[in-house]
Amino acid sequence: MKTRTLAAALILAVLLAGCSLVPPGAYYPLPSDPATGRLSGVLHRAAAAAGDDPARYSFAFVKTPVAAAFSDEEATFYFTDGLAAQPLPVVEAVVAHEVAHEVLGHIGARRALSLSISAGFTLLGIVAPGLSLLDFVANPIAVRAFSGRQELEADRKAVEILRAMGHAAPRRSLALALSSIASASPKPKEDLGGLLASHPSLDDRLAALEPLEAPLTPVASAGPAK
Repeated sequence: MKTRTLAAALILAVLLAGCSLVPPGAYYPLPSDPATGRLSGVLHRAAAAAGDDPARYSFAFVKTPVAAAFSDEEATFYFTDGLAAQPLPVVEAVVAHEVAHEVLGHIGARRALSLSISAGFTLLGIVAPGLSLLDFVANPIAVRAFSGRQELEADRKAVEILRAMGHAAPRRSLALALSSIASASPKPKEDLGGLLASHPSLDDRLAALEPLEAPLTPVASAGPAK
């Protein structure tokens, strides 16, 4: 009876939490939307700068004013409306970070973790019937989240990608983008379904980018010849 009660409770948790990897509010943007062309161009340039084939990349939008981006299987990305409204340098840095996850193979590592969790809960279900249902609760979280180490690795790779995209001070570009996103309004109320829970703190990410390049100074125009 206790096992049945636990199983029923877990099934209810699954129905309430949802198991889809597609973020809530995701939609395909219209080709005529200026934001579509803007994000498409940035993603194409970032993929090429990373040495990957831009043709295999795709993206969708997420209807929320929160500025964020997520990576999924098969080089698919989700960009929020809030991110699309950010200045171009911020968008480029965030997209470069997500492309870095892809080229570093972090999605594959995340998938392997998901499979190992599934196998573990399947074995647990044989030993204690009913407990294998926990897999449906834990696995979507594992599939969505990158580790803190992977996030910092993606930041380092993003610096290389931004440099190849033409950023003269790529570490500073990424640091400014991270600070801008952190201070953007509104803030995530529920951490967008746990997708941002694994990120290291802003201070840790900024510290890992040190030392930053010197601020860029505009070149003074030459005065009239005398």
